[in-house]
Amino acid sequence: MALMQVQVSFGCCEVKVGMHQGSALSLLLFVIVMEAIYREFRVALPWELLYADDLVVIAETEDLVKRLNEWKNNVENRGMRVNMNKTKVMIHEERQKPLQKAAIWPCGVCGRGVGCNSIQCTSCHKWVHKRCSGITGSMYKVMKSFICRGCSNPEISIGHTSVDIGASANLEVVDKFCYVGDMLSVDGDADASVEARIRIGWIKFRQLVSLLTNRDI
Repeated sequence: MALMQVQVSFGCCEVKVGMHQGSALSLLLFVIVMEAIYREFRVALPWELLYADDLVVIAETEDLVKRLNEWKNNVENRGMRVNMNKTKVMIHEERQKPLQKAAIWPCGVCGRGVGCNSIQCTSCHKWVHKRCSGITGSMYKVMKSFICRGCSNPEISIGHTSVDIGASANLEVVDKFCYVGDMLSVDGDADASVEARIRIGWIKFRQLVSLLTNRDI
């Protein structure tokens, strides 16, 4: 499964005044216009996720390029444009960067440290988290025949670097991207989102540390 993030911006008329901050009427008019524009060519959830002007197109096969071109052509025919510089592609379980070993006993799939809830691959003899193994039931039943995803499908480790959508345009393939303030990862877990939120929290803390440690306050 592949996901694509698209930024759509208006260009149908000259705008001299920006949208008023906090105005409920401005947001309502924007939603009404967007609803009328993409009603004719949209498919349905969960294949298309639209939040304001941020669009995610989802497809199980190479139909992703076709879907994107349909959106791009339809919005351009209505006076808008798709910002291709902000458009990224993410292919589920296909990494673009090699895994970094960040622990003494790294997981054979995600590279993070394993604990007691893990299973050993009979092919590469690496330990794998249960959440990364794809096992739904008991691990003991498949312990003697378990093969991790890295051994069963070697192409998972490093895949495409770009996707050609025609018209001399190539979209970058990434391991993760931010959508509506949340970080989506190629692994399908919440680790990247949690790490991003912790990082943002520490940044805000460091900005306020002089205030928080001020004895006068």
